[in-house]
Amino acid sequence: MSKGKLIVGITGGIGSGKTVICKMLAKRGFKVYNADLVAKSLYLKDKKLVKSLVNAFGKDILNFKGKINLHKLKEIIFLNKKNYKTINKIVHPAVIDYLNKEIKKSKYDLVLIESAVLFESGYYKSFDYIVSVYADKRIRTKRLILRDESSKNEIHHLMKFQLDDKKKMEMSDFVIMNNKGLDELKKQVDFLSRVLKALHVN
Repeated sequence: MSKGKLIVGITGGIGSGKTVICKMLAKRGFKVYNADLVAKSLYLKDKKLVKSLVNAFGKDILNFKGKINLHKLKEIIFLNKKNYKTINKIVHPAVIDYLNKEIKKSKYDLVLIESAVLFESGYYKSFDYIVSVYADKRIRTKRLILRDESSKNEIHHLMKFQLDDKKKMEMSDFVIMNNKGLDELKKQVDFLSRVLKALHVN
């Protein structure tokens, strides 16, 4: 990736708690980039990306201002596996290219990237270490019902599109288990924080 920089990926299934963990790590002084937020900003400002998406899915994905309608796009992405793969082929390279440039420019020597599709995008191959966040499907479903007011069916439908948790853990260097409360999570994040800083020094 970038000479002299330690790049760590943080991934996990929807509702696993990876964003909460990344916020905790940011408070502990780590530089964290969120790939999902990068994608959302590129939908609004990357004209080449928007053109590719319109070519693939038609003008229905645009709102009356000619901008990407994120709600409509999400509906289309998760309609079927074919759409999911198509959008990933279009969006992942743009997000990865943007993040690589940001990392190169960054004054930080230790950078964390949060991404739900770290393995699916192939981006994981560029990283020094991968951290997977795991939580039971039942717990994740409860969290998502509270957070997004989604139905169980909607949540389970989205989960089908993500890589199996067991495979993610097997491909990761570290795993955070997030089935218990916030206190337990903080202990694990503190430990991870110390490990990452030690790896960075070495």
